[in-house]
Amino acid sequence: MLFLVAPGPLKLNFVKEGLNHYLKLLYRWQKVETRIPHIKGSFRSKEERIRAEAEVLRDSIPKGSYLVVLDEKGVALRTNDLANFLENQLLQGKKLTFLVGGPEGLSEDLKNSANFLWKLSDLTLNHELVLLIVAEALFRAISILRGHPYHRD
Repeated sequence: MLFLVAPGPLKLNFVKEGLNHYLKLLYRWQKVETRIPHIKGSFRSKEERIRAEAEVLRDSIPKGSYLVVLDEKGVALRTNDLANFLENQLLQGKKLTFLVGGPEGLSEDLKNSANFLWKLSDLTLNHELVLLIVAEALFRAISILRGHPYHRD
């Protein structure tokens, strides 16, 4: 089982549509659930927002799951490496949670609780776009494992 966790609500309609598209494709082969909790309140500082998001996001992470945190200091994976990583984790029966931070990033506590830090890009990207890219990357990697011709080397 795969879980995608990110702070919400999602504001970009094209991200919502794209995310639904890739989740529908992915779900043919792999159970996947999104958890996008609404982060409520006004915050006086970046640190206050990060702390508030961390509390809500922590509650959205399934207990006992293998936590993959998207972080600029993580390990960059090529598509075939991601496919191998997924295969290894899923064969062990692990629930995998992919955690995307909000506009201010993630708390150090959440990053430190990760089993794996994944660097998606050297670019700084909008967190909603990251969620969409992760969904596409997961579909692409799973399609490799299923022998589907979506991915081309």
